[in-house]
Amino acid sequence: MTDTYLVAVIKAFRPVEREELVLFLSGSYENHGGNAPELLRLCQVILKAAPEFAEGSLKKEYVYGQVFGSQNVVPGKLEKLMADLNKIVRRFALSQKYFAESNEQRMQVDWAIWLRERGLKDRSHQTLSKLKTQSEMDKVASFDKYILDLFIVEEQHKWDATYNQVKGDLNIPALIRQIDLYYHNYRINRINRYLLQQKGTVLPEIDFDAFGLEYYLQESILLQISHKIFEIFSKDLPSVEDTQELIRFLKINEGDLSYDTLDDFYSYIRSSCTMLINAGNLNFVPILHEIHIDNLARGFLFNNGEIPSNTYLNLVQIATRAKEYEWAKKFTEDYKERIVGRDEDQFYFRLNMAQCLFAGAQFEEALDFLPEASSSTHYHHIIRRLELKIYYELRSELLDYKLDAFRKFIERTAPKSLAANIRTMHLNFLHILLQLSQSPKKDKARSARLLKRIEEKKLLADRAWLLEKARELG
Repeated sequence: MTDTYLVAVIKAFRPVEREELVLFLSGSYENHGGNAPELLRLCQVILKAAPEFAEGSLKKEYVYGQVFGSQNVVPGKLEKLMADLNKIVRRFALSQKYFAESNEQRMQVDWAIWLRERGLKDRSHQTLSKLKTQSEMDKVASFDKYILDLFIVEEQHKWDATYNQVKGDLNIPALIRQIDLYYHNYRINRINRYLLQQKGTVLPEIDFDAFGLEYYLQESILLQISHKIFEIFSKDLPSVEDTQELIRFLKINEGDLSYDTLDDFYSYIRSSCTMLINAGNLNFVPILHEIHIDNLARGFLFNNGEIPSNTYLNLVQIATRAKEYEWAKKFTEDYKERIVGRDEDQFYFRLNMAQCLFAGAQFEEALDFLPEASSSTHYHHIIRRLELKIYYELRSELLDYKLDAFRKFIERTAPKSLAANIRTMHLNFLHILLQLSQSPKKDKARSARLLKRIEEKKLLADRAWLLEKARELG
């Protein structure tokens, strides 16, 4: 048995680690199966042969008798027990390595990740802030520090993305900077090692600068799809053709991609479809609704079993646009208890119900469900637009006042927090809605002019509804 994998690993432990291994096996948490006593005895028999681990002390028949109390060897029984012990020994070795004092900061990063994934938003953020402060105080440059800083910045990005209120840069510039710092440092160091190795042995000359993006695009399907996404979002607006090609290409290659990778790529497709819809390509509404149904069933829309609040709202927005009213109501009810961070004041549930009721022409009821203004600019915009549409449908005298108040809000907050395209979408919506509200009924010429203006607007919120209202004038 001296040449077995199990004995080789146990021999590599220091004496104190061997003692700790016995304690590890003595507990019922790690060693809890029906063969727990035999596993402990097997380990003890092997350790008695230390430090020489001579063959005479580890003959198969002797070990079998010591472990099972019988000299009648059952073929494969000891081997099966050794395989089980191998797994526990590996867990012990890796836990020793992971929980070493030198790995404390990496453990803190993982702890921040766990807290975020379990919805403990503030605790996770506190842990991250402490880590960033410690890292900033450590001025000693090393590869270990670069990769630790990369882990910290990446988790800050994931925290921002999880609790994204559609503002800020999601810490992406800092993440890209840290990726580049680690990549360039590590890459040039390994190239230097290769060049040094050439001085002592015959190795081929390699032009490492030739291995750029175009080279790796040929061999990585992941990079090809990522590059297509990059090209789409590098433009002011995604093109219909590029988005359709991305959907087609992703479906063809789904079998070659991991679940998490597909999850990530579909998030870009959903965003591209949304932007196209906002730009007037309303034929993408049913397409996006079907993607939502598919992604919901496959679990792509969840974080640790919970659905982000903006996703909860977006699915209902698109479903009602696609005139799938019953689906929208059922989804709103079915997932109201599974929103990230919980929805204790029912803000998101009420907003979705207001949207469903509005879509069903229950305007007074929709107004009753509409929640109070949110501290989030993004959600505030959604509430105010829905409120304006309700007042328009009710022919309320408050409409002009509400239009003016929302316009002033957009103009006041735009320079601070609104992307230019979002600001334009809202202002165009307000201008068209004002013109609709001032238009007489049964005026075909006026209806035609408004329809033309709506079609000409590249950026316009609630385009489908505005088109519907403009047609009603004729």
